[in-house]
Amino acid sequence: MASKTLKKVRFGIVGAGYIGKWHAQTILKQRSPKMTVGAIADSFGDAAQRAGEQFGIPAFTDPVKMFESGLIDAVIVGTPHFWHAPVAIQAARAGLHVMCEKPLAATIGPARAMVEACRKNGVAMGSMLQLRTAPAMRKIKEMVDGGRLGDLLRVSLVCTSWYRTQAYYASSPWRGTWNGEGGGILQNQAPHQMDVFQWIGGMPSSVTSVMSTRLHDIEVENTAHVVFGYEGEKTGYFFATTSELPGGDTFTLVGDRGTLVWENNTLRFGQLAQPVSKHIFECQEPRADFIPAPRCTWKEVKIPARSGGSHINVFRPFVDHLLKGTPMVASGEDGLNEVELANAAYVSAFKGRTVQLPVDAEEVERVLAKLEKERSRDGGVSQRAEARKALRKLVGS
Repeated sequence: MASKTLKKVRFGIVGAGYIGKWHAQTILKQRSPKMTVGAIADSFGDAAQRAGEQFGIPAFTDPVKMFESGLIDAVIVGTPHFWHAPVAIQAARAGLHVMCEKPLAATIGPARAMVEACRKNGVAMGSMLQLRTAPAMRKIKEMVDGGRLGDLLRVSLVCTSWYRTQAYYASSPWRGTWNGEGGGILQNQAPHQMDVFQWIGGMPSSVTSVMSTRLHDIEVENTAHVVFGYEGEKTGYFFATTSELPGGDTFTLVGDRGTLVWENNTLRFGQLAQPVSKHIFECQEPRADFIPAPRCTWKEVKIPARSGGSHINVFRPFVDHLLKGTPMVASGEDGLNEVELANAAYVSAFKGRTVQLPVDAEEVERVLAKLEKERSRDGGVSQRAEARKALRKLVGS
């Protein structure tokens, strides 16, 4: 989506909290001729004013006023995730391109609405899914897409790197709550891992999940087991928790011709001398204890060094997409997949059944509303419900 007139992208940031200020600092310190930060907006207290003074940029307490100011060309959405959709839709209607933090939205209905708004208004939409820029993940995808593993049989990602203390959850009233956070490990910590799981392993056709809260004293889930069903021979398994130490991620991809294992910052590839699909029928030994398995040669795969930080490695391609029409790291449509998988996992876990994709957006809302009603301890305002009211005013449904 290259613009013939755009020479330098001026970002406006909505949300002057930690992530909004982080993005401002990340972009401004580049001193790039292609991008800058033109303004920042936040409707909470004096957050915008303080951020504006910190970075020397105009500040707004009303994001819409910033959208109408003529100071910006694109919007970075860094609000709490329930409010991503209303902000993105208003930005799109103002003719501004959108880069949205993860998750794209808390639930799939608003996520679909924001992607559609950008499409309808002819603006680009990107998703801040920066784990895709990690050299190891890019190498794994290159090898899988290049056929080094043959047809995938199993994809497994065990994610225990998100350990959190009780003090972490107590540090802010929204953490670990259904009203404030709208979910736990799958909503807040693990969207990046869920995204690369489907980016590399493929989008499944069904989701079966079990969730629990162990050790921590919080409302939401801190542990999720998710089994993915695919058309054909492939199966998938995703596990994530905030309650295990020492913690770490293990990504295993098993194919007909070989296996990749990413663990402890090391990528190993085991290549089979003969595909499993051939060995199963060509080997004539009937006794299980004596089956001569095809030789497997293991070697460590060299990972290229990272160039730059993970966020700037998403911003640069997004800016080039706007200026030159080249591909971005992750589009709005790409961001939908992770939200859909997480939402389907919640429906499966709390309805006790397998969920076929695409997930029913209204069923997701009903399940989460029920969880809020039954499990919220403080009886506070539902951010999901409030944001949904705002969204209905915008889209009329």
